[in-house]
Formats: sequence, structure tokens, C-alpha cells
Amino acid sequence: MYDIKYSAMKVLAFGEILWDIIEGEYHLGGAPFNFAAHVVKCGGASTIISAVGTDRLGKQAIDEAKALGVDVSLIATIPDKPTGTVDVFLANGQPDYTIHEGVAFDVIPMPAGHEIKSGGYDVFYFGSLAQRSTTSKKSLQWIFDHVKFRHVFYDINLRKDFYSKEIVENSLHHCSIFKINDTESKAIAKLFYGKELTLEEFARKIVADYKVEVIIITAAEKGCYLLKDNHFFHMPGEVVKVVDAVGAGDSFSAAFMKAYDKTGNVSVASAIANKVGAYVASSRGAIPPYSEEIKKLLA
Repeated sequence: MYDIKYSAMKVLAFGEILWDIIEGEYHLGGAPFNFAAHVVKCGGASTIISAVGTDRLGKQAIDEAKALGVDVSLIATIPDKPTGTVDVFLANGQPDYTIHEGVAFDVIPMPAGHEIKSGGYDVFYFGSLAQRSTTSKKSLQWIFDHVKFRHVFYDINLRKDFYSKEIVENSLHHCSIFKINDTESKAIAKLFYGKELTLEEFARKIVADYKVEVIIITAAEKGCYLLKDNHFFHMPGEVVKVVDAVGAGDSFSAAFMKAYDKTGNVSVASAIANKVGAYVASSRGAIPPYSEEIKKLLA
């Protein structure tokens, strides 16, 4: 098990824990869980608010999360709901997926308020998928309304039909850091503004309309684009042979947040995050062991 350094950045993540089923093999995932696991690998401490079923997959998810050093004390067990799963398959040579509904992470209950308020968390992380259901959305809203964090990180992670303008808009009103990829930015630009925008136009409109402090637009091997304090710039990416891109974006988010929380410098944070994300993309699995080079970079 990884050592958790409680003197380092403490993160509270909210959202789905699920199993991706790929050609009959089960892989633990969900963006909030992957993020929480990578925070630990980056030297921070993480707790996740989520829910699993009483089934075998639920117990296995908690066991694997513990083994990765993630605090599972705020994961609820729901007796009458299965643990979340996603069927991943190829359609015309391209990966497609079905995210099953009516699962445990759709009914994430609100933990006792003192458990969160006394946690001393620096960062709160959330996405869009867990907001597809009323129960989980209400639990998330309670946190927005009652708990203050130094940073609130919204990683949009659009998943097929499981988002709406209302969900994204409400999320933007509550975050200080907004991460989106270049493809997603086109979809949100059309949804919000009815037309395509350049990445800079999109970022500036979001900042003007929602008062977000930092916007990160990732673009795979091209790197990322950032807007902070009215300064928009591009941080070039790392050229690697992609082996498995699953988890790369989540590792980017964790590394960025760790470096930004420590330095307050988006240039330093994005450069480090690009390297970590590229390393994970060049490795097998969503949460691979970090190389000595990556560990030194993060230290």
C-alpha cells in the first residue's frame, strides 16, 4: 500500500466508482476514482465520496481502492443497487460503450457534514456523470452549499447523453478550476453559445460568464491550453507512443493539482501534468506504477 502523506495536499473527490468491462475483463475505474488514486501516487492524500453495491464487485472495488491508498471511509454500500459497470466494445473499429443506469453511484448519499468539514481538505474534485441522477446531484449540491475548499476542480468528462446545459452550468458556477478537452469544448461552445469558437474565445467566454479562475483545455499530444489572469497560453505536449490512454487525463489532473496547489504557477503545473499524463498514456493500465523519473519530477 502507498504511504499517504497527510501533511501534503488533501483531496476530496466526489463521483463514480465503476468497472469497465472490456472483452470480458474487469478494470476498476471512473474518473473521480482514477483521479483520487493518482493524487496518492503524486504524493498527496485522497478520500472519495461514492457508492458501491453489496455485490462482489463492490467489495472488490473497495479492496482495490484501499490497496492504492485511497481513503474509502466515505464510500457508501447500497444494498439494493449493483456496483456501476460499463460495457466497452468495438463499433466499426472504434471503441464504444454502454454506461449502465440505476447503479450504486446514482444514489450517493450525503455523508454526515462533520465528516467533510473536519477533514481539512484543500481540494474538491467532481465531474458530470454522477450528476445524472437526482440523489447524487443533491448530495453534491449540499457540499457546494456548506463546505469551503481552497480549490474546486471540475473535470467535465462528458459521457454520451449523461450531461445537460443545466448540469454543466451549475458546475461552472461552483468551480475555481475547469478542465475540458478540445473536443468537449466544441460541444459545449455549441450548447452554450450556438456556434463553434476558437479555444481562446471559448476560454474567455467561460471566464467572463462564470468567473472561473483557471481554465485548462487538454489536447492529447498537442499539450494543453490555459487561461488565468487574462493570460491565454499553450503548453506543448510530450511525444510518446500511446499504449493505453485510459487514465492519462485523470493523471494529468492529479499532477496539475498537486503542482498548482504547491506553487500557484499554472505554467509549472501544466508542464509537469503533461509529462505525467504522457507517461500514463505510454503505459498499460489506468493507474500504472510511476517510474523513478516521474517520481522525482513530482517530488
